Amino acid sequence: MKKLLLGAAILAVTATGANAMVPLGYMGLYADGERGSWCVTGVGFYPVEMWIWALPGELGSICAEYMIAYPANVIQSTVTFHDPIISVALGNIASGLSVCFTECRYDWYWIAHQLLYVTGPEKTAVRIVAHPDVGVYQFANCTPGYPLEPLVILTNLYINYGFDDAECMGTAVEEASWGAIKSMLD
Repeated sequence: MKKLLLGAAILAVTATGANAMVPLGYMGLYADGERGSWCVTGVGFYPVEMWIWALPGELGSICAEYMIAYPANVIQSTVTFHDPIISVALGNIASGLSVCFTECRYDWYWIAHQLLYVTGPEKTAVRIVAHPDVGVYQFANCTPGYPLEPLVILTNLYINYGFDDAECMGTAVEEASWGAIKSMLD
């Protein structure tokens, strides 16, 4: 009975429109190039390397738009873009970035990484926020006309959080929950 009710609920949600049936893409901020951690801690004035990672939905991504918001206890430093995959970048990550790629992306990719310096012990977070010129964070997918689609923020970069804090426990990959739902219907 549970499977039947769950199946009916999923069908009702996905029947509301074609875009609702397509799993959305994700973006997240990480403390390493392997997406293994999104929490950092240190003592005094210390450096952090922040990585901006993206995972397109099933329609891929050819462009992304977003902005990074920094807390008061973080100083921004050098940004390194993933130049081999970027064809054009307008703006910057701190005031709004529109970036397109040399080809459609269908798997995890990193857009940039940035050196940050933490100046105080307050628990804060660096966040992906809406690009101020368009009012959202979004991908352009790879179907004809490159339509825009929303994306899901997978994780922020948590500053001065320990690995036992709730924000840092578990996994940041939400797609596992969709897989769990699908397996219940099989």
